[in-house]
Amino acid sequence: MTRILHLSMLYPPHIMGGAERSVALLSEALVAAGHEVAAACITPTGWKEEVRNGVKVYRMPHETDFWPEEWPQHSVLERGIRRFKQQFNTRIEAHFGRVIDDFKPDVVHTHSLLDVSTRVWLAAQARGLPVVHTLRDFDLACGNAAMFLHGKRCEKRHLKCQAFTFMKAVHHKAVDAVVGVGAGILQSHLDMGYFQHVPEARRRVIWNPAIVEGIDADYVKPSLAGKPLTFGYLGRINVEKGVGTLLEAAARLPSRDWRLLIAGKEASESESLKPLAEGLPVDWLGFVSPRELFDQIDVLIVPSIWAEPLPRTILEAYAAGVPVIGADSGGIPDLIGAANTDWLYPPGDAAALAHRMAAVMARGRGVLPGRPDFAHVVEATTPAKVAARYLNLYDEVRRVRKPQDLARTEAALGA
Repeated sequence: MTRILHLSMLYPPHIMGGAERSVALLSEALVAAGHEVAAACITPTGWKEEVRNGVKVYRMPHETDFWPEEWPQHSVLERGIRRFKQQFNTRIEAHFGRVIDDFKPDVVHTHSLLDVSTRVWLAAQARGLPVVHTLRDFDLACGNAAMFLHGKRCEKRHLKCQAFTFMKAVHHKAVDAVVGVGAGILQSHLDMGYFQHVPEARRRVIWNPAIVEGIDADYVKPSLAGKPLTFGYLGRINVEKGVGTLLEAAARLPSRDWRLLIAGKEASESESLKPLAEGLPVDWLGFVSPRELFDQIDVLIVPSIWAEPLPRTILEAYAAGVPVIGADSGGIPDLIGAANTDWLYPPGDAAALAHRMAAVMARGRGVLPGRPDFAHVVEATTPAKVAARYLNLYDEVRRVRKPQDLARTEAALGA
């Protein structure tokens, strides 16, 4: 049995994105495998401890100038000051040290740290504990964690981002093993000079775990016979997600025999995108569950312009037997390429996307790939399979720790 302590910015039921879902799925799978698991995160309120689905959850005061969800209410200057100061947040380091001392883990596994100081790694290092870090975004190198600015991907780090992350570039040397949820995000960080000290054997790519509520081995997709071929989009409705590219591609399609359903949470720029859909058979569904959308569509489109590390929506669609057309960007080709590279197109290229969509229409829904074609991807991303791969890495980092490090751990924990 291994005692594993996870740390992510958030943990369910507080969810802002896919990272906290992935951490919870992994944590619960590790519990199911017989291990002792805890998860630490930040909270806008005071210190709280609870047990959630077998996982002990430590909710720590965030100790920053304002809570992340209050971001739009503050000026650019206030945001910048907060980002810069966060790098030196010794109070969150102390809180995490308290968590470590209480739970007494064998290994610390950190995830998205956009609003958590990387000084937490120092708390683990001071106690001689091995640290595994999973790259789920670009928070170690970019102020907004996306390497995306003014509608374009950033080819290099801007000076502002270097200022907001320069201590992270120092602290990362406390990490013993690094994982990318996709090959692209791992290589991008290595290219920027991060984790060069980590031996290749402890640099790994492990896809996210994924399950879809209401979709299991017995799931049968409702028949769409008699309806036009239906494309779908699921995710935040903003520029970096490529919704504009999708609508421009839709405008190039024939005027009939298809429709597009767009589902997801609207962002500040959503209203500027909606005029692109005028006169087209496009329905805006708002927020719906993945299954609710998959029941209604033939093909999902994932048109991200930014280098999205590993879109959960692809895994969810494959679990439902829905094929995916996606941009050849970030971790998207990791998943779609594992099924069929013919379903990829250059990111931001509306004409190429329209060509892919038109080809699907020409073939018709009767020959679309289904669940058996995606089974190898779905099987590789079950929580149990992902947990097993991480357990192998945990064993590796524990095995390579020096005896003096282990002695220091015992002393720090009062063993």
